[in-house]
Amino acid sequence: MRGPARPEGTGAAGRAPAPPHPLPVTTLLPARPDVDLDRFARLATVALGAPVGLVSMVGAGGQVLPGCVGLPEPWQSERATPLTHSLCQHVVTSGRTFVVDDARAEPLTASSLAIPDLDVVAYAGAPLRLADPAAGAGDRADGGGPAAPVVGVLCAIDSRPRPWTPEQVAVLEDLAAACSAELSLRAVQERQRLLLTLAESLVGARSVPEVDAAVSAVTRTRLGGARSVLMLRDEHDPTLVPVTTAPGGAPGGVPGSAGPPVEHLDEDLPATAAARGRRPLLFADRAELTAAFPRLAQGAAGDGPGADAFLPLLVGEEVLGVLLLLWPEARPVLAAEEEVWSALARFTAQALHRAQLEQRHRSRAEVLQRSLLSTLPQVDHLRTVGRYVPAAREEQVGGDWYDAVVLPDGALSVVIGDVAGHDTAAAGAMGQVRGLLRAFTWDRPEPTSEVVGRLDRALLGLGVDALATLVVARVEQDPGRGARRLRWTNAGHPPPVLLHPDGRTELLRTPPDLLVGLLGDVARHDHAVDVADGSVLLLYTDGLIEKRGHSLAGGVERVREVLGRLHHLPLEELLDELLAELVGDRGEDDCALLAVAFDPPATAER
Repeated sequence: MRGPARPEGTGAAGRAPAPPHPLPVTTLLPARPDVDLDRFARLATVALGAPVGLVSMVGAGGQVLPGCVGLPEPWQSERATPLTHSLCQHVVTSGRTFVVDDARAEPLTASSLAIPDLDVVAYAGAPLRLADPAAGAGDRADGGGPAAPVVGVLCAIDSRPRPWTPEQVAVLEDLAAACSAELSLRAVQERQRLLLTLAESLVGARSVPEVDAAVSAVTRTRLGGARSVLMLRDEHDPTLVPVTTAPGGAPGGVPGSAGPPVEHLDEDLPATAAARGRRPLLFADRAELTAAFPRLAQGAAGDGPGADAFLPLLVGEEVLGVLLLLWPEARPVLAAEEEVWSALARFTAQALHRAQLEQRHRSRAEVLQRSLLSTLPQVDHLRTVGRYVPAAREEQVGGDWYDAVVLPDGALSVVIGDVAGHDTAAAGAMGQVRGLLRAFTWDRPEPTSEVVGRLDRALLGLGVDALATLVVARVEQDPGRGARRLRWTNAGHPPPVLLHPDGRTELLRTPPDLLVGLLGDVARHDHAVDVADGSVLLLYTDGLIEKRGHSLAGGVERVREVLGRLHHLPLEELLDELLAELVGDRGEDDCALLAVAFDPPATAER
């Protein structure tokens, strides 16, 4: 047997040196043909005059052959062998080129089943490595730094004994370098696709849960089933709190353990250490993790050999939290990929920072808007119930409101409105419109059209920059008529819906008048209908009926369908179900509802 071609690789008594590297748990590529790697295998056979050429990936579970030329069946088709049939494992464990003139004559290889089953006698194999972006071209042990992990082997095989000349070994190593470059290019392209996919996913993330979901989906699909855990730094306490708890109750910072889900920054744990040090901590397998953090050894027992990355999320000097990437299997090249993990952490940190800022803005706008929503009166068997659902995005909060006022003459005035604009300025303008309208409604008994006409003139005269759609309605109490009278005017707003006691719905559609705030002198009209006991009047803003890809008319019909189907429910539950089906927790636009239940005089609750 000949020793390795490089002087530094020569072992004692002509053997390869003692294995300094364990076999990786998994292989970089699966056991299936790869056209490009088949080409490298073929070049090896031509360059060295050998009948068999392989590009092999060796793991603890066996050997796979994505590049394979000249091997006998069934191995040529199956593209995999057990370790009992692998001489390439000696290249992986030694990290060096390995050659043998006659495998039958050497103790290290004489017992290999590759000799009788694969007809392997002479063997020459050179390691394949992924280039380390941080180290440039110097990825060999003689290049000034530690060699990158071996991810595969390019080898030539002969069924007869033969001496391998130094020139042949040098050619094999040159081919291995070219094959390594091909694998490295693939890795770079895959990293670029990963980051591009993540960037595209994070563009639409406007909340912390959406950022968490986007990162989780991308890592799961692009990183071989890896699991991500997003941990945020608490604003008030020196702790890291996971956005989501790992399956089985495991906290984010201690993979596989059953400890508390919140980690204090002064604890000796990998997530907190990454946050304190402001640098990634990468562990190719569980052995590396427990060597660096011995206290995790007990919790890691039986958890498997998975790789772990702990990535601090930085915006400037501020640590927002830590992103954990947890693989189910070892990842020998993890450290060589530090550049991509740092980029992934930067993308995530920027999206997280944006989401947190928008959440603060949204919270302030919601507080302002909710403070302007009235406490609804309950009078004379007329029950009023309101609902408000903010939009999913910060920029979509502001202009919707409802109001109800018991007037001096005993009538009930109700209003639903929507000021144009979707920000805090719209909420402020809404407050002015609402205040003026309440004052005009209370001031004197007059038709609803005249109330809105006075609002038109006041907005222009006072210089209030606001455009709004609204419905102003008045419920008159007249027991002698046997029914209560509803009068209303509509200023460009979606039409109210009247739910009858038997579940029928009636759309109070009228030719809408112009929205308020455009002109000071607008022709406005009143409309009236008698309402039977047991009916429900629903006023709503367009957030209830608007849905991307659907018409407004279709939205109104969906409202009517849900009301009719669920008319038997109590009023508050009916509104909750209506919102759940048509809007959800947060819709595309903010949404306000106001319902008036016309209870029979003898019935206190519906």
